[in-house]
Amino acid sequence: MKQSRFLILVVIAIGMLGGCSGRRQPKAYVSELTSADSVSIRMGQYSLLKYYSERLGFNINYPSYLVHQELPETAGLQELFMMDDVSVSVMSESIDSMMRSPGQRMMGMGADLVEITDRYSIHRGTDDDWEYYAKVIEDSARLVTIILRYYPEHEDAIIELKEWVKNFEVQ
Repeated sequence: MKQSRFLILVVIAIGMLGGCSGRRQPKAYVSELTSADSVSIRMGQYSLLKYYSERLGFNINYPSYLVHQELPETAGLQELFMMDDVSVSVMSESIDSMMRSPGQRMMGMGADLVEITDRYSIHRGTDDDWEYYAKVIEDSARLVTIILRYYPEHEDAIIELKEWVKNFEVQ
């Protein structure tokens, strides 16, 4: 008796599913996520975490969905924060030790100059399969560069992260 009720319920459920097969489910019920969706979801709610970089000599307030990466000493004056296909590098260089600024080097590699002020410049470009969005800040005797790298399919997901890069200040 219990088996026949169970069998009837299974047949009814299959019939209901079969009847819905021609309709598309609302997006909220779709169980398969693209990588861009998963990046958007993880970036949805965050707080800013404070990290003091002994290498760079200043604080970096970064979004909590990024994970600080331990780099070897040979990496130089650089900090790296990552999540999936998205990374943010924060680098520092002495003005005295360079022939061309990071912004000039990026433009030499085909980057577009998006914005320029007397304190910073914003650049955008492509490097292999990656897109990047960068800010170069002149801070007394050094240049601080923040480079956001991501796959083009995440363009919509990283809008707020671009805003974070644009508003980044040396603290």
